[in-house]
Amino acid sequence: MAIEAASAKASEDAELAHVLDGWRRAGREIVSSHGAEFSRLVDPIEPLVEAGRFADAVAAAQIAANYAVFWHPGAFASRRLERAIAATARAALPFSAPAGTRRDAQAPLRVLHVATQVGTIGGHVRMMQRWIGQDRANCHSVALTRQTDEVPPSLAAAVARSGGDLHRVNGRVGGPLGWARALQRHFAAADIVVLHVHNQDVLPFLALAGMADRPKVVLLNHADHVFWLGVEFSDVVVSTRHSGEVLARERRGIEPQRSLLLPLCVEPIVRKTSRDAARRILGLPADATVILTVARAVKFRRLADAEFPDALVPLLQARDDLHLVVVGPGGSANWTAAERAAPGRIHAYPETPETDAFYEAADIYLDSFPFPSNTSLLEAGLRGVPLVTRDPFGPGCEVMVADSLGIDEVLIRASGAGSLRQEVDALLADPSYRAAVGEMTLRSIEEANSGPSWNAALAQIYRRVLALPALSPEPRGDDVAQVSDLDFFLPFVFGTVHARQDARVRLANACEMALKTLPPLKRLRIWARMAWRREFRFRTTRASWRYLVPEWSTVLTRRLSRWRTTDA
Repeated sequence: MAIEAASAKASEDAELAHVLDGWRRAGREIVSSHGAEFSRLVDPIEPLVEAGRFADAVAAAQIAANYAVFWHPGAFASRRLERAIAATARAALPFSAPAGTRRDAQAPLRVLHVATQVGTIGGHVRMMQRWIGQDRANCHSVALTRQTDEVPPSLAAAVARSGGDLHRVNGRVGGPLGWARALQRHFAAADIVVLHVHNQDVLPFLALAGMADRPKVVLLNHADHVFWLGVEFSDVVVSTRHSGEVLARERRGIEPQRSLLLPLCVEPIVRKTSRDAARRILGLPADATVILTVARAVKFRRLADAEFPDALVPLLQARDDLHLVVVGPGGSANWTAAERAAPGRIHAYPETPETDAFYEAADIYLDSFPFPSNTSLLEAGLRGVPLVTRDPFGPGCEVMVADSLGIDEVLIRASGAGSLRQEVDALLADPSYRAAVGEMTLRSIEEANSGPSWNAALAQIYRRVLALPALSPEPRGDDVAQVSDLDFFLPFVFGTVHARQDARVRLANACEMALKTLPPLKRLRIWARMAWRREFRFRTTRASWRYLVPEWSTVLTRRLSRWRTTDA
């Protein structure tokens, strides 16, 4: 049996090595093409500014940023694009803060958190809410740049308790230039701005670049594995894990004194039910041993011709009591082969914010793969569950796998499928070992990620950003081509190369994401071209007429509908 297991492991490792070699060869050409296409999208921005076509310049910048985030261009930042955004803002949005808006040094800090969109699912939203709730000494407000749905009541309540305000800037008639102007007024009333925005959101940087006297800016590096905007505008970049902090310095050019670490903020968790009761709630057998994974559906992707549960099938077949419960990909994943091999013991659920019973039923937590989920690891660890993750990509690719302050010393790492089975089998074989690892995990997270330790780390962030000299408005360097395995692997793990898109389709997708904010004539022209070519990805061609309705109108209509419902 041991010989068969070793043979299977060697075969799996060889297959993965073969796949990675293929990615290296293909990835070089893919990334080179993406880089050239991205550069061509940046080219027209400054000529548009010089021609006084500011709204078109903003639209071009947004499309270029969309492209760079979704189709890795071989760089994790673009000073060239950011300087073009700054040139647009200086010409179109010059702003001087009214006298008397700066802070009294003895008063509580006025902290403005800026996000693109917030919902009930997503780790960075919970981080913002907990930050506000944990930092009771200061006043926190929130500005949302592209919110179209209802703001989660829990976030609104946290802001209200803090004494701050909630602003939705895209609810006013107009477009990105007007929304950036509104942001400038909110920025002028803040001492510190904390950016939780989507990586491609140009609005906060338009607002900041036009300000003669802006507040200090902290950028939370919450999506550290892909391109983001903000290098030229952020006084401090705060990462929540070592791999993201290293990448910020080495590939984005963030100076060491401006690159800081802050653990993800969590709250201690009190169990609502026992493990036995949670299993009954989920309809699992009373004697079940549960391996749990929780993540958004996008984080589960076929890799090396294997689906997420395939690596665990031999363990499922060897133990009749073992069940794999996966929350997120239910309804979208096709795991037929694994389900047939272990009938009745692979349970896939769709995404849901109601995850307590799942975590409380778990005996072992397995990270999502190939896209890790640090927030879910912490959520599981706070229940005293041992944590296991996969790390198969090799040196230089650390940002592609799980690590996070608070779990680095206790996270069990497996290099491949065979190694994963060995680590999980060791936990299954010895309940006392499993319990000891879980307890150590819980203590480590609580010590680093909550209470006085976390507040002290946050206070240090505030002190550092307020003490640092203001960023120079002069350019801090040029874009530098520097590619490695990390760049070649990213399109296959996080990108869309499996859809076999060509350059025209990539451009259409980047435009589609910006359509509702484009100037009216540009929106109509691009929409007509895309409709003729049937290039829409996020809506059907029949439903694409909705893109012709500007975003501000959509926001106002939905708010009016909610008011009418409430009045009724």
